Amino acid sequence: MAHDWAGAFAREREHLFGVAYRMLGSATEADDVLQDAWLKVHGSEEAPRSERAWLTTVVVRLCLDALGSARARRERYVGPWLPEPLASAAPAPGAGEEDPERRYGLRESAKLGLLVILESLSPLERAAVLLREVFEWEHAEIAAALGRSEAACRQLHHRARGHVEGRHQRFCTTEAQATRLAHAFVLAAGGGDREEVARLLAADAVVVSDGGGVAKSALRPIHGGRRVAAFLCGVARKVRVPVSPSLAWVNHEIAVLLHEPSGLTGVLVLGVDGDTVRAVRWVRNPRKLAHLARALAG
Repeated sequence: MAHDWAGAFAREREHLFGVAYRMLGSATEADDVLQDAWLKVHGSEEAPRSERAWLTTVVVRLCLDALGSARARRERYVGPWLPEPLASAAPAPGAGEEDPERRYGLRESAKLGLLVILESLSPLERAAVLLREVFEWEHAEIAAALGRSEAACRQLHHRARGHVEGRHQRFCTTEAQATRLAHAFVLAAGGGDREEVARLLAADAVVVSDGGGVAKSALRPIHGGRRVAAFLCGVARKVRVPVSPSLAWVNHEIAVLLHEPSGLTGVLVLGVDGDTVRAVRWVRNPRKLAHLARALAG
């Protein structure tokens, strides 16, 4: 009797999508990987002790294959690369009080800042650190999934974790703080009030904009609160079509959605730390907005 992989896949789909999205930084590519994974397991007579572990292994190996071809494309990418934004729920009360030993829990590991750092790792390093730190796999399980020795996987994890910890900034805020700050940010930037925008930004704030060579964007990150304020207000002044901003939670951070008559044209994900904005990650590449637009519409 064949194993009920249809039922198993349905039960584990959210988890499998989470693994693939963190590996690839793209919801669209994660969906493609899950389709390929289903084709691999459909009708299989495999009867593993853990359905989740076996399905995760299939997905991780497909992601490693996908990353091999994606790396060349991203080396040709025009300007900074940001992950494809993903709709998320607002943080529950007390959600900011995660165990400090688990630096990369499910919420934190889906934030754009951490995903950008993961993008700089090798595919195997990315898999090792995600499986160990986020999904709490043992090194022996990781070794089986990656087809490497346990010692090699320990080295991959150690190297990757050191790289991530050396660059990752963890921001702490509440839903109320983030929402209040985002409202003020929209009013100030939309009104071209550079001084007020600068007041809301940290002195060392940074803006990274991703147009992918398709939409206009800064080709390099802009550093410094006053320079970021000048850039954002300058862009706002040049807009020649009606823009309707709204707030939403994207990748577990507050975000400003920019709607024009043609549809969703930009997402500014705000890295809020207490009562200041430390980072603005602005996704303008229309190819990266389609999945989020569909999620928001449906």
